[in-house]
Order: sequence, then structure tokens, then C-alpha cells
Amino acid sequence: MEKRIFGATDGIRAEVGKWPLRPNAMRKLGQSVAKYLKQNAKIVMGRDTRESGAWMSRDFAAGAKAAGAEIVDYGILPTPALSVLVKHNHDVDGGVMMTASHNPATDNGVKVFQSDGDKLSDESELEVEALYFEGDVDEDVEPTGDMSLDLTPNQEALDAYIGAAREILGDLKLEGKFVYDAASGAGQYFDKAVLEAFGLEVEVISPEPNGKNINDGCGALYPENVAKIAKERGLPGVTMDGDADRVMVVDEEGRIWDGDREVSLMAQYLKEKGELFGDTVVLTEYSNLGAIKYLESKGIKVEKVVNGDRNVAQKCLENGYVIGSEFSGHIMYLPWLNSSDGVFSALMIMKIAHEKGCRLADLWPDYEMMPSKQWGLKVREKKPLDEVTGWNEALAESEKVLDGRGRVFCRYSGTENKLRILVEAETSELVEAAGASLAALIEKEIGA
Repeated sequence: MEKRIFGATDGIRAEVGKWPLRPNAMRKLGQSVAKYLKQNAKIVMGRDTRESGAWMSRDFAAGAKAAGAEIVDYGILPTPALSVLVKHNHDVDGGVMMTASHNPATDNGVKVFQSDGDKLSDESELEVEALYFEGDVDEDVEPTGDMSLDLTPNQEALDAYIGAAREILGDLKLEGKFVYDAASGAGQYFDKAVLEAFGLEVEVISPEPNGKNINDGCGALYPENVAKIAKERGLPGVTMDGDADRVMVVDEEGRIWDGDREVSLMAQYLKEKGELFGDTVVLTEYSNLGAIKYLESKGIKVEKVVNGDRNVAQKCLENGYVIGSEFSGHIMYLPWLNSSDGVFSALMIMKIAHEKGCRLADLWPDYEMMPSKQWGLKVREKKPLDEVTGWNEALAESEKVLDGRGRVFCRYSGTENKLRILVEAETSELVEAAGASLAALIEKEIGA
């Protein structure tokens, strides 16, 4: 059965003001989630720094309360922190986060967590949708009420997160200065406090959140901001997205570590400790072939899944693996969470450097990335590719051009009307030769 409200990869995401991000839809969704979780469920709630998160939270809570649920609203906090609060509180039946992750403030979304702190599965989301489409939805109205931001971290949530992290990281005492770009998002003050609790002196460079500037020219989509300062001052740094579940670290030489390099370091460390189950790491189809060859040269096997942190986590859970990642910076370390957590990953990486008594830059996974390019093409419909006129022939021609010296990977976005075409090859010329014709065909046949 095809989902109608939830997306393919990460909860609900849409443009604010359009269905289902309307007050009446949020109330009915709150009612449906409450009914799905448990009778008289206790639900914890959080949001990132988008101004729309305020009214979405209020309307969702109103619907959930009408269904008998108890709501505990922790205000602005990172998505991983909410997941930790659910996982470590046995009195809580689920959690709801209002966020659109790395998207601009004009978008927002809803991520729902079950009682173990994991995101809902596809099957569970379909059950929530079935409840949503039972009965009537209230008459639609425009959002109302106070939409101001209280950026002070909730102390109860902060203490709970730090306490849980210490159970994994031990008596970690870092030192030194650290540059942090929070994307003017949920981690601006919360994650700063977490980093400081472990001994770092943190300088936040992202602008003060104002409800409209989340991910606006800052954060994980713009790691060069931190890289410039890190190189100038010889400091390590980190940059995250708006809800702080993805991370790019930057070393003292200004080099940006994507998810492949981050997990390469972490996997080697775990292997040295005898903690890398099966000597295996899980990556996605977007991981660079250079990283895969590097890991294999270190005696680490790679299993690949389609994009999406839920897919990475599921593969780990199925086989007992402890770590996986996406190229974009989502790192899943399963002894901590079955989903990604930016600040925890940053702390773990800094812990490795601390234990080895060296700079982060000295641990740079030294491999050359294979030339690649990704085309993100807007489409008017997500038509199966083998039904697009001329696609199979064009793909066969591209593979003939590559002649075993590269690869083509194509998939529709789970949250947007886009087709992403990724081509990797031994040279940039081969990449263009194999990919440009495919992109042109898509624009001609189903381009928006």
C-alpha cells in the first residue's frame, strides 16, 4: 500500500501551509498517533527553530490530548536528543519531532518515534495513516498564537542526554577550542552545552536563530564556513543540519570530513578495539568508491543499502553490525541509537583523537575520492524509469561508455519530486560523458 501522508524515507516533510502541514491536519495527526501508540499514551515532543514548529506543536498536541494522550513538550531541541529521551524513559510511549532537517524554513515536517526511541517503520506509518483517514477532519483554519522562540535548552532534557552519553563515552574529558556551526537550528544552544559538558570551549559561528534562517547559508550544507575558520585558527570544528542529526567534522587544516571519512575513522577504531562486529560497516549507494576501496584495504567489509538512515539502521539490526553511515553525514552507531546523532558522533570522533594523543588532522583517512557528479532533476512525476521512453537504451549506452571504469546510480528522492542521477568514474570526462545524456533525457521526457 502506498503512503499518502508520510514520505518514503523520513517521516512527513512538506511546504508549510500546504497539506498536510495545516492546523486541522496536525490535530488529526496528533489524534491518530496517540491512538496508534497506546491508550492514554505519554508522548514527548520537540521542534527545531522554524517558527512554524510552534503552531504545529500546539495543534498536534491538541489532537493528541483529545484522544487521551499526555504531552510533555521539551521545546527546541535536536532530533537525536528527543530520541534519547524516549529510549531512556520507560514511562514514555513515543515521541514527535517537528522538523524538516536540512530543508529551508519554508518547509517543515514531522518525525514520529516509538517507545524504544526508533522512528516508525513503513508498516507503522501506514497504520497511523489508516487511523488518520477514519472519520472527519476538522474545518481548516489559519495558524494562530505566539510563534516566538525560546532558545534556552530544557535542563531536564539536557541532563538526561548528557547522562546517557556518559554511559557510552565514559569519563571523557576533552580540552581545547572548537568551532561549531549549528545551521541556526536546534543544536545552537543544546549541543553547545553538551560539547562544553565534555570539556570543549565552543565558539558558535551560525547566526542567532530567528525562526526563518535555519539552514540559510550555514550548517552541514555549507561546511566551508567552518572549514575557513578552522584552517585560519588551526582548530577542529563541526557543522550540523537544522535538527542536528547529521554532522560534518572539519580538522585543523580545514579539511571537510564527509560521512564516508567519518565512518572510516570510527570503523577502524572499533576494529582495533575488537568492537566492529563482523568487521563490517554499512554504507549507502551514494558512498564514494574511493572510500569503499579504502575500507576494504583496512580489512573492513562494506555492505551497501539504498539511501536513507532507516535503511542503514535496518541492515545493521538484521545482521548485528554496530555502525553505518550516509555520505551526507548521518552516522548510525547502534550501541547509542538506531538513528543518527550529530553531536554524539562528533564527541566520539574527538574521543578517538584524544585517546591517540594527536590532532584530528593526523587521523585523516588518506584516500582519493573517485570523480563523481550528481544531477538533481526536478520531475513532474515519479514514473518508473524503465517506463520512460528511451531510458533503457540511454542507460545501456552510458554503461558502455564507462566500460567497467565507473558506475551509474539513479533513484527518486523520498521527500521531493526529483530524480537523482549519480555517476562515478575514473575521470571527470567519463562522468560527464555517461551522465549528461541521461540527465538530458529525463528533462525532455518527465522534467518539471
